[in-house]
Amino acid sequence: MTEEKPTPAAKPVKVEWQHASWVSQLGKWAWIWGLINGLIDVIWGLILVLIPFGYFFNTIGQGIWLIISGVIAILISFAIVKPKISNKCVQKDWDHFYNWVWKLGSFRFPFILLWGILLEVFGYGWGGLPIIIVAIMLIFLGPKEYKWSE
Repeated sequence: MTEEKPTPAAKPVKVEWQHASWVSQLGKWAWIWGLINGLIDVIWGLILVLIPFGYFFNTIGQGIWLIISGVIAILISFAIVKPKISNKCVQKDWDHFYNWVWKLGSFRFPFILLWGILLEVFGYGWGGLPIIIVAIMLIFLGPKEYKWSE
């Protein structure tokens, strides 16, 4: 008689997200977008403050606001986007984004979307765009269904 060997337990099959490769790459570079956008704002703000073009082109207040918003965009890029968004996109740690939420009662607002919106505001319209695209892809077309409430 031959002795039968026990079959190894079946390993769970990991379902790969079809958009993971390009979303991961977009998220990987999102902090660079915010950084470049912030640097452009600071440089343009300095130009507007230091070289008066007159009231036809700007006001000094606009230049000061560009400098402030540019610095905020740079800080958000380094302090939040790089470690909490870009690095997680490189690792394809999508669960991190599904669990990184701001709870407002039973409502769950994704922090990735919040930081993308804030970078859009302080970056004047394009610095947070890659983050918002990544957030929308994860929320609506991600590997899991996003739960908006508990």
